[in-house]
Amino acid sequence: MISLSEGAVKRVKEFIAEQSQSYSGIRVSVEAAGCSGFQYGFTFDEETNEDDTTMTKNGVSLLIDSMSYQYL
Repeated sequence: MISLSEGAVKRVKEFIAEQSQSYSGIRVSVEAAGCSGFQYGFTFDEETNEDDTTMTKNGVSLLIDSMSYQYL
């Protein structure tokens, strides 16, 4: 199960409020990193893609593409 803590939700809301553009949510991704296995990352994204799994907590959305979802 993937979830966001209350502290993470609070900090994300603060960050988004400070920005001049609006975001759909936080995109979590998993990418191949050669010999070291996988690289995990996150970015703030303006769009939700058709194949995304979306989880929302207190107004903050977590966006995960279908390929990354299978590794999380």
